Amino acid sequence: MSRSRPGAFLGGFMLLAAFSGATIGMAKIVTTLYAIEIGARPWQLGVISAMEALGMVLLTLPAGFVIARYGARRVYFLASLGPLLLNLAIPMFGGWLWLAAARLLIGLCIPFRIVAMNSAFLRQLPRIGNDKAGWYRGALTLGMGLLGPALGNALGGRLGFATAFVIIGLCFGLMAAYSLGFWEQEGASAAPVNAAPGGTGTATLLAQVRGMLAHAEIAECCVIELLSGATGALFGTFIILLALEVAGLTQDQAVSLVMIQGLAAVLGLFGLGYLVERSGRRAAYLASLVTALLGLGLLGRAHGYAWLAAGGVLLSTAAALAHLVNMAQLGEHPEDKSKLSGLFNLAGMLGSFSGALLGGVISQWVGLENLFLAWIPVLLLTVLGCGWLRLRRAVPLVPQEP
Repeated sequence: MSRSRPGAFLGGFMLLAAFSGATIGMAKIVTTLYAIEIGARPWQLGVISAMEALGMVLLTLPAGFVIARYGARRVYFLASLGPLLLNLAIPMFGGWLWLAAARLLIGLCIPFRIVAMNSAFLRQLPRIGNDKAGWYRGALTLGMGLLGPALGNALGGRLGFATAFVIIGLCFGLMAAYSLGFWEQEGASAAPVNAAPGGTGTATLLAQVRGMLAHAEIAECCVIELLSGATGALFGTFIILLALEVAGLTQDQAVSLVMIQGLAAVLGLFGLGYLVERSGRRAAYLASLVTALLGLGLLGRAHGYAWLAAGGVLLSTAAALAHLVNMAQLGEHPEDKSKLSGLFNLAGMLGSFSGALLGGVISQWVGLENLFLAWIPVLLLTVLGCGWLRLRRAVPLVPQEP
């Protein structure tokens, strides 16, 4: 990976991110459709989705420190082999419990891939410009929200689920091979620059995490990423089931809702960066919250295809605005980018885990048709709690724009 040529870095990086996103998007759609095919109930579907997020939660933070020490190249390669083998094994067994267990094991591998790419992008962001802060997630979402769902729906419907999982596994193998030529070999120079004295054990890791969270801008970015991840997981986990069982849409229409949401996310991540830089970060955060509430209201009250699609577009726009601000702030922070990426991605994974799991629980209480409406007070209470903590600290979490 060339560090002296941002343009060359960006081209190769976007290609890898888009292909990675397409593979993840295929896996999500195929897993959801396969779970529905084997008779999984809504709460079981939530557990299956939450298991992958749980695996990511467990290792996302350590992944940042491992990459900071051993380098992205070898870690990314080894972490791609696990999903390769596990996706090949999924069709060999039946039942939703095995599917959940397989997603958990895959989730243990994914953080090393995500943090490797996120930390590389953060290191290059000051060189390529904050107006491109959303380009990495934009390329990832292009694959995850557009290419992946289309391919996953086609593979599962025409070739069967067994073949679909085999193809997904082989895609991880291709990414492992490609990564060997993309990343330069990083050695001991990648060791943590802010390591506390006395070793690299759990106590040291937690001490460094507390030190990073003591910075108000890092803490705020992590909380907002958690909320964004939880809301996104709620949509991604339950929108297909809601479209099929509540709205009475066809499978193609249900999958297209995910694709429309993905398209909106791509356009927002690539197109809103300049606007965020001009309007200010506080205004972008506020606009993100209002847009998310409107999207949840539409998804909860209207079950027609057009209204569900509009709700997904609003949620994507809200997530894009929040992500652009977060990435710009983190890219400007002097903290080691591998460790910072691990913490930031941990917040997102915690959000994905809690969104999927809580969504399954809430749907049992209020019904699938009221799930998105019931999420509005959850979102508002969390935001109000964060505002109350900010007032107690009497420290502005977002720097005032000049």
